[in-house]
Amino acid sequence: MGLFSALRLQSVLEPMRGTDVTAAVSNTIEPYVNNLGWTGYNSVTRADAMTVPAVARARNIIAGTIATLPLSTYQETTEAELPNRPFIKQPDPALPRSNTLAWILDDLLFYGVAYLQVLSTTQEDGRVSNARRIDPIRVSMRTDPNTQVIESWTVDSKLVPFNGVGSLIVFWGPDEGILARGARTIKTAIELEAAALRMAQEPVPQMVIRNEGMNLPEDQKESLLNAFKQARRTRSTAYVEGPINLDVVGFDSAALQLVEARAYTASEIARVVGIPAWYINAESASSTYSNVSAERRSLLDFSLRIYMDVVESRLSQDDITPRGQYVEFELDDFLRGNPTERVDVLVKLIDSGIISIDEARAMEDLSPRGSTLNE
Repeated sequence: MGLFSALRLQSVLEPMRGTDVTAAVSNTIEPYVNNLGWTGYNSVTRADAMTVPAVARARNIIAGTIATLPLSTYQETTEAELPNRPFIKQPDPALPRSNTLAWILDDLLFYGVAYLQVLSTTQEDGRVSNARRIDPIRVSMRTDPNTQVIESWTVDSKLVPFNGVGSLIVFWGPDEGILARGARTIKTAIELEAAALRMAQEPVPQMVIRNEGMNLPEDQKESLLNAFKQARRTRSTAYVEGPINLDVVGFDSAALQLVEARAYTASEIARVVGIPAWYINAESASSTYSNVSAERRSLLDFSLRIYMDVVESRLSQDDITPRGQYVEFELDDFLRGNPTERVDVLVKLIDSGIISIDEARAMEDLSPRGSTLNE
């Protein structure tokens, strides 16, 4: 979505009537190439990727953690905290803020881009007041073949405007998304999960009973096979009379090294996603950090920060937030240490005169009791 235009204020679009949000401004056009349209043997869908436990775990850590962090608005010149605009509090009128943010982060992780479609704008300044998440596979764009400048956007092959109601708020991710750059690794993990399922359904290799004596009648063959099958279910060993040998065809799970292969692939997925491997239990070694706050700091620095910056920067742009203000995630609670560490920090801040007792109590979600130790 481009910068808002004060000369083109839009009225509120009714999102709950079941009509196409772009109906008033769209035309069906062809051809449009979806900007996510990768193909080939190594292509993989989001639904396929989420069947891999390591991918699902990494997604839920990144999207779930960031989506639950509070958002605050600040004045650039004074750093004073300002009231959040309604859009920052709840972008989609039909969903809680955390749900909308979680899916934005999900799209950034998997596709490298996320979209919100504007449902309404404010009458006073034309800025966005409500928007709804659009699945990236529904969105296409047309670019100039020479300059690569985006000329137009479509949703479900219908043209949408560059600003105002029906336009798109685009969150550009740090890369092309894990479905593109990590397709081979995810595909390998999917195949290993399928192999593990087959091994679970057939826990032992195929066995062939070979009779080296006289040929048996069909009824005796059937009886022999049934007896052996029943013995395998109820005993660890079986006994058969006569010159009969047992041949094993295929490999067991140990020979296939399924456990080792799946653990290695989980580590590779951790690298693809950009998350410390121990967060998805891909490494047996314990963390080198001594407390939770240090581990969370590691997760923030190496995994979450880039996605948080994408969201913060886009929400701080002029079509959403007034110029001179910016939006930022609050990390105080997320990085909060254990009670002993927090008390030590607060005491030092009080002793140095940086904060009062009331401010210290507020930081611990306690009611005020006075600003001096004697009160």
